[in-house]
Amino acid sequence: MKNLFQNKFMIVLIVISIILVGTTSFISALGYTSYVRNAIGIVLTPIQKGADFVFDSFENIFADKADYKKLKEENENLKLLLSEKEKELADAQNTVKENENLKDFLGLKEEHPDFVLADAKVTGRQTNNYSIVYTLDKGSYHGITPGMPIIDKFGIVGCISEVGLTWSKATSIINTDVSVGVMIQRTGETGVSSGSFSAFKDGLCVVSYLPNDTDVQVGDRIVTSANSSLYPKDILLGKVESIKHDPVSREILVYVKPAANITEVSSVMIITDYSIAYE
Repeated sequence: MKNLFQNKFMIVLIVISIILVGTTSFISALGYTSYVRNAIGIVLTPIQKGADFVFDSFENIFADKADYKKLKEENENLKLLLSEKEKELADAQNTVKENENLKDFLGLKEEHPDFVLADAKVTGRQTNNYSIVYTLDKGSYHGITPGMPIIDKFGIVGCISEVGLTWSKATSIINTDVSVGVMIQRTGETGVSSGSFSAFKDGLCVVSYLPNDTDVQVGDRIVTSANSSLYPKDILLGKVESIKHDPVSREILVYVKPAANITEVSSVMIITDYSIAYE
């Protein structure tokens, strides 16, 4: 399009030039040279200026296009570089997270040398009004079986409820269908922790079956007892948040805030064996 326009413009200029030259020659032959020069100057000056303006405009347009193309290429290169740096940052953050998980794993191994542990990542989480179910990246291929406890560096998280070849599902300790034998660490008095519909919304579990004269206080640590069928002894469940006395049954109900981050945990340890703890 550019070449076509330029060609037409040049043809027009050539025709005008020929006419002017012919006219100039004719008038010069009559002896009016000075008048001719003035007339030509008057005619050609605006034409020249117009031509210069047109060609300058084209030059600027295509220069701008060249600059735009260059800027676009630079922008694409910057986007690519930014993407690479973002990936490097994500990889570095994953490495830091993996190192933290490894430290947690090693810390638990040092604290409980009798535990056989398998680390697992939480790859999914299903939550409703009465339960939390985790999907883990370890399954029967890794020696995982239903009923195995899962913990993190803070305390109990839940237990394995379903197992696939390379995955498993686990229920949290605040679920209504999960019960854990526990004791008050300070006094040694035992009871049973379980989930309840009323406590679930607050992320709590309830300890019941305690003696009527139980000495329990807000802030007491609740740990697993030797009566627990799933969990080894002395694993932290959480701390007492409130205490209620049922006037009808005269039962003490102890509401416990789990030590583990039940709703946001991203990695856990599966206790695959702890039989040495009972020798």
